[in-house]
Amino acid sequence: MDERRLESVSGHAQEMADRAGAYVHGRARDMSEQVERLTGRSMEFWTREARRYVQQHPLQAVALTIGLGFVLGKILARD
Repeated sequence: MDERRLESVSGHAQEMADRAGAYVHGRARDMSEQVERLTGRSMEFWTREARRYVQQHPLQAVALTIGLGFVLGKILARD
C-alpha cells in the first residue's frame, strides 16, 4: 500500500514540476520578447552586458545587488 501511495505522490510531484517548468519557460520567453520590443536589443545582448559589468566591476555589482535587495525588501514588507 505504501509503495503505491509513494508512486502516486511521486508521479503527482513530477507532473506539477513539469507544469511549473512549462509555465516558467513560457513567461521567460514572453519577457525576452517584451525586452527586445522595448529596447530593440535581444535578451542575450543584455545578459552579455550584465556579465561584462560584473566581471569588470565585481564590488559595485555586489553592492548594487545588496542595495536592490534592501529596497525590494522594504517595498514588499510594507503592511
